[in-house]
Amino acid sequence: MRDTCRLAVVALTVLLLVAACATLGTRLEGRSDPIAWQATDLALVPREVGGRTLWYYTFELLVREVGGTGVTFNEIQTAIYQPGTGSGGTRFRGVWRLDANDEFRIPLQSTLSCHPTAGNCLGPNVPIPLWRIRMNGTDDRKQPVAVVIDLTLPADPPAPPTTTSKSVRAISLTPPTQAGPPTK
Repeated sequence: MRDTCRLAVVALTVLLLVAACATLGTRLEGRSDPIAWQATDLALVPREVGGRTLWYYTFELLVREVGGTGVTFNEIQTAIYQPGTGSGGTRFRGVWRLDANDEFRIPLQSTLSCHPTAGNCLGPNVPIPLWRIRMNGTDDRKQPVAVVIDLTLPADPPAPPTTTSKSVRAISLTPPTQAGPPTK
């Protein structure tokens, strides 16, 4: 009887560990009604900033309305988590219209922080960026819409694809500047 109980506990533990590890894998697409989404055009890009090279993880987030009712978003929040580093986030307010069955893309990026002894930010040296994007607004029926997108990007992005999401209309997360009255 004890052996059977131990075997059952071991089997349950293994099952839980496998399920937990599966949730940690790369997640580049999904659906959160009424939105389907996909991360595309992933790249690690070095940039010179203040005399030192910083690495940026860039990608495009395609957002597609799939419920058949237009949505107007008025708030987009991003939160980025990188194991071994601090988290960060930003809240954007504006008006982003997504008609029924339409799509737009959001260009996103994060600065990577690699361990000083790493020498570069490639392969196992890349802290895997985890993103949570919240989009709030209302649909054309005046119902509130709250979408949560959880992304787990790969440590080393694949080679650039032959087709990209650049043909999809991009939105800017920077609100337009308010022009004042003309001066004489």
